[in-house]
Amino acid sequence: MKAKQWTAFEEFVHVHGDALVRLSFALCGDRGRAEDAAQEILVIVLTHLGSFKGESAFTTWVWKIAARRLAEVKRGRREADSFEELEDRLQSLRQEPSSSGQVSEAEAAVFAHEVRLRCTQAMLLGLDRPSLIAYVLGDVFNLSGDEAAAVLEIDPATYRKRLVRARERLYDFMRRQCGVFDPANPCRCERVAAGAAARGLVRRDTLLFANHPTCAPSPLVDRAAREVKDLMRVAEVIREHADYAAPEALVAGLRELVVSERLELFRS
Repeated sequence: MKAKQWTAFEEFVHVHGDALVRLSFALCGDRGRAEDAAQEILVIVLTHLGSFKGESAFTTWVWKIAARRLAEVKRGRREADSFEELEDRLQSLRQEPSSSGQVSEAEAAVFAHEVRLRCTQAMLLGLDRPSLIAYVLGDVFNLSGDEAAAVLEIDPATYRKRLVRARERLYDFMRRQCGVFDPANPCRCERVAAGAAARGLVRRDTLLFANHPTCAPSPLVDRAAREVKDLMRVAEVIREHADYAAPEALVAGLRELVVSERLELFRS
């Protein structure tokens, strides 16, 4: 691969890789599957650049490919849990006898943050796939209705119905359960984290989210968090997930694939 091609390739990965990892993470709920899916999407895009006709924005074209590929990813175990099952699991963890003294204050804070992120991820995965991707595109990535409909290749009215359905399901659950959404609710991340730690479900070496590489936070998210009210507070809680960055291993793997010249696109 020529130096100029390599520079363009790296720029492409850095521009789109982080967003694709975050999108894959939201829909898969598993780091390994998400990173594999993001790498596959990047390879598909890179090997089909010639098919881009400029009929839409390039980013929309990339996200169309991502949506199609992620729709094919096999549903994971976490996606089998309903909102009712999540509610039962959280209640059970809150009732677990505390193992205070075995976890430091700093570690307890990290575990609470991890549980908070796992819980919001579980809420997302409680949605059916069409509702889930509609919600992620609209309320997490802030695509307009027309943009999201174009990505999903459906008409805007159908997209709006899916988004409304997703919002209603999330709102109904969080209105009754989530102490982050409403301090009067019974669920507390700290108490759930203590129960999860007592059962060995959360350990320093099994953090799924708290130690994932992230991008710098956007001031737009902070501003939105101050402004959203009532129903849109659901999105405020969900958006607490950081902008997960594409791991260096993902970039390195793609670099190795491209340099190997196994891809016809980069043979010279």
